[in-house]
Amino acid sequence: MRFARLSLACLALTFATAPAAAQPQPGAKPAPGAKPAPDPSPTADAKPAADAPAEAPLDPKLPEIDDPMLAPVPTSKNVLKSWQAAVRLARSQSSELAVAGAQIDLARGQERMALARALPTLAGTGGVTRHLLLGEGLSLGGPTGFKSGTIPDPSTTWNAGLALRVPVFAPQAWYDHGTAKRGQGAARLTRSDAQRQVLANTANSIVGVVTAQRVAEISRVSLRSALSTLDLNQRRAKLGAASAVDVLRAEQEVTQTRSQVVQADEGVLRAREALGLAIGSSDPWGVVPNIRVDSLAADARAICRPVTDPDTRADVRAARARVEIAERNVKSTDYSFAPTVDLLSNLGWTSNERATANQEHVTWTIGGLLSWQLYDGGLRYGTRSTNQAQQRIAQEQLTQSRRLARLEGQQARRAVEVSMRHLGVAGKSRQLATESARLARIAFVSGFGNSFDLIDADRRLRSADLDLAVKEFELIRAQIAALLALSDCDI
Repeated sequence: MRFARLSLACLALTFATAPAAAQPQPGAKPAPGAKPAPDPSPTADAKPAADAPAEAPLDPKLPEIDDPMLAPVPTSKNVLKSWQAAVRLARSQSSELAVAGAQIDLARGQERMALARALPTLAGTGGVTRHLLLGEGLSLGGPTGFKSGTIPDPSTTWNAGLALRVPVFAPQAWYDHGTAKRGQGAARLTRSDAQRQVLANTANSIVGVVTAQRVAEISRVSLRSALSTLDLNQRRAKLGAASAVDVLRAEQEVTQTRSQVVQADEGVLRAREALGLAIGSSDPWGVVPNIRVDSLAADARAICRPVTDPDTRADVRAARARVEIAERNVKSTDYSFAPTVDLLSNLGWTSNERATANQEHVTWTIGGLLSWQLYDGGLRYGTRSTNQAQQRIAQEQLTQSRRLARLEGQQARRAVEVSMRHLGVAGKSRQLATESARLARIAFVSGFGNSFDLIDADRRLRSADLDLAVKEFELIRAQIAALLALSDCDI
């Protein structure tokens, strides 16, 4: 027994100088915006643990661990260096923005088509005709079986003309043109809201990559801690101070931690793919290690204009414009029952070239045309009923957009407050878990603790580290969402 205690003391001295197990390794950077980790060392007023030997180390050192899974996730081929670079890529590659831009072009074309129906039209015609046979020609009959007729000289007729049509009274055409102009404005508002959503997705995706990388880093710190605990149990078992159950329990913890590392690495890959999708790329995108995610809200504020009223958000205004368009479509159907009046004018020229003489004629006519559709089989009534249904749909969509804008604003503001509270609790929890893990390791190395307490304390510390990192980035996400929930953006 005396020999065992002496061996344990020597083993304790081998762990006397390194940082605690679950602390990040040198070179690991804390999460952006995170508070400095509390000093786990005891204060001057702290009392030593009861029954602890005087030579017990205050901060046991971990042995050097070499394991392939401790290597970090390989860097991505494509890397974003700044928020501005992400915005430039999203502006040029985003499918959402491309679709929104095409919708503006579509609305512009529809507006031009509507205007054309209310403007005069001018059509030109021209042609040439070669007359090969005119008159009686040849006929059967007579004693010889043939009768000679008249075969005039071949002739050529040339003609050209201009036809002018001027709408004098076309109320539906002019009304539809006004409707089409409003459709163009609605398309621009839709694009503005698409820009807001693209910025939000890009910012959240950047935070997602940094979060995933931080989780993967903490998972590897946990694996290093689990491997160190396993090594410590194996050494104690050789000295007769630990049982096979202790070693098996430590091995199980290592296996579980390896699974967490694999899952964390997959999270990094998925986060990079999500970032690539957000900026309109088919390839995954990473970020540089020193990217500032805590300033994303301020960066987004530089290209977005906050709105005070949810009803003034771009998507709500676009929905309101679509309601107005639907109402005008119903009114347009009423105008279809009115007659139309057109002014017609035709200018024509004809030239007949013959071997004997040439003839030319010039004509010019002017007149008016009254058109009034009296019966169309119920087409206009059916169109009006359809437009009325579209109006009701647009009105309900506007109501839903207004509700959603208000709800997003309220929830975003509350999310910031809740995230700040969660971050404070997570920080306190990590501080307690750090001290608990340190004391558990000291007790275990000194022979006064068991492997179950050590593994449980390390597991709680890992959970606290992960929770703190996640809460830090949740606060950043909440701040970004609070900004963009009530903003108009222009990229």
